[in-house]
Amino acid sequence: MGRRAHGECIDDAEYGEFMKETQGHIRRVLGEARAEQGVSQQRLAQVIGVNREAMRDRLLGRTQTKAEEIAALAAFLQMDITEFFPIRRAG
Repeated sequence: MGRRAHGECIDDAEYGEFMKETQGHIRRVLGEARAEQGVSQQRLAQVIGVNREAMRDRLLGRTQTKAEEIAALAAFLQMDITEFFPIRRAG
């Protein structure tokens, strides 16, 4: 069964790779923002309503970061939410 992303039909393997790439990008963006702004894992955890260990799992890629968590983190870090998503070009 295919899934839709960016208006195109992709298979489950492609979808899995797309999600892996997206989550990796989110982790990189959060890591860079934390370093630049001096924000702790504990503070990020408070922003999204989880404990520090759950935040660590997100930063290590053990747990996916949910859309509503990304929105809350973007607002807290005063970032445009689009910075959390990689640009993928067709081709």
